[in-house]
Amino acid sequence: MGSRIRFTKARQVFETYPELSETVNEPKTDVAPDAYALELQDGDAPLTALTYFAHVLPKRESVWWGMNCVAGLDGGKTENDRRVLQLSETWVREGDEEARTAVHAAAEAARADSASVWIGFAAGWSGGSLSPNPDHRVEMPDDLTAKAVNAAVLIALGKVEPARRQEALKACLAAGLSFAGGGAMPVVTVASPAPALS
Repeated sequence: MGSRIRFTKARQVFETYPELSETVNEPKTDVAPDAYALELQDGDAPLTALTYFAHVLPKRESVWWGMNCVAGLDGGKTENDRRVLQLSETWVREGDEEARTAVHAAAEAARADSASVWIGFAAGWSGGSLSPNPDHRVEMPDDLTAKAVNAAVLIALGKVEPARRQEALKACLAAGLSFAGGGAMPVVTVASPAPALS
């Protein structure tokens, strides 16, 4: 399979999502989107690589990437979290309106600020209306899914011990880049620390 990235130049991501430049520096050259993610990762503000990358993929693929980061980095999931992730996966696989509304309702009902619930919002905000009133439709802003995926990944990253966060960030982005390049989604993991020698 070919690339899943929907842009040919990193600058196009910022043209599509102008607000992104408020938190992520725009590229100075005509660099490819995947190369720019690595450039950001190795720069002064590596977390912006995740913010940027959440906007690079189509919505379903972005949610799938975020789900895998959350699954690999955040081990403290509740029953509600597991349910929201399961419904999110159903939406990724089926992509229909029924699956989207089910995951959105589950995320709303969970009333938790967890990485898994933010993945549910990312899926739920991929379409539909912002207004709960069916007679007053308000189009969902196009960048809400990417913003929610980014929030989920950052929350999951915060669950990793500080000394290992850089490794976790790189594992998450490497998995995303592999998937974006057309491969299967690798498992996102941070190696267990070696036992101390006595």
